Amino acid sequence: MLSRWVNKILFLDYKILHPKGFHIGYCPKCGEYATLERMPHKKFWQKFIKILGFKKYHCMKCKWEGYLHTIGFTDKPKHVTRNYLIALFWFIVFAILLYYFLSDYYDTLG
Repeated sequence: MLSRWVNKILFLDYKILHPKGFHIGYCPKCGEYATLERMPHKKFWQKFIKILGFKKYHCMKCKWEGYLHTIGFTDKPKHVTRNYLIALFWFIVFAILLYYFLSDYYDTLG
């Protein structure tokens, strides 16, 4: 019960995009599970492709080599959206309070 409230307060689900690892996934060619292995990016254009979210893999079973996109959308978009809306609400509340107290403080100086 307490951990549920802490999760709501700390906004632990805030990532819209998250990385996914294919090394424990299925090979796109042969369909074997957990046979993919990462390959190094040596050339400049390969490093540029890595920045875009594609990583180079090869299958240890069928010797397939290729790039897989490793960035995916969140599994819970409603939950993430709700967290952002709650954070926006509290930001507006604190901004209004700060404006009120600062305007009152600077009015009393003059």
